[in-house]
Amino acid sequence: MSSARKTKTPVELATEFVTDSIDTAKATFGGEAGPAKESVEALSASAKVYQERLADLQAKSLSYFEANTKALLGFWREAASVKSPEALFALQQGFFKSQSEVALKQFQDLNDATVALVREASAPVQDGLKKSFAAFPFPKAA
Repeated sequence: MSSARKTKTPVELATEFVTDSIDTAKATFGGEAGPAKESVEALSASAKVYQERLADLQAKSLSYFEANTKALLGFWREAASVKSPEALFALQQGFFKSQSEVALKQFQDLNDATVALVREASAPVQDGLKKSFAAFPFPKAA
């Protein structure tokens, strides 16, 4: 009786290793296209949110530009009808004060819209990354 133990060739060993690696990767990542498909879907969702929020931001900016232009033209209309330097100075001071308050509010609104744009547009990608890295056991920082 001879020992019928078959020795594998290097090619067979390499083929077995690659096949096992592919099977392990499929099991870990849920199939061949799972992570790639999820990444594309997350980027698509992010791009859609970005477009919507950017349109909102642009509309706000244009409406503020229009309002500020109307206020400036109104100021010049009133300034042209003023009869004394004191009245012009008072008109100018009132205009600068009101426009400073308006500009501050507009800046805050645009800042809030910009922060919302970034936060909401990055959310799908962040969620995808959290899901992807949840499977890896990272040690906690001491």
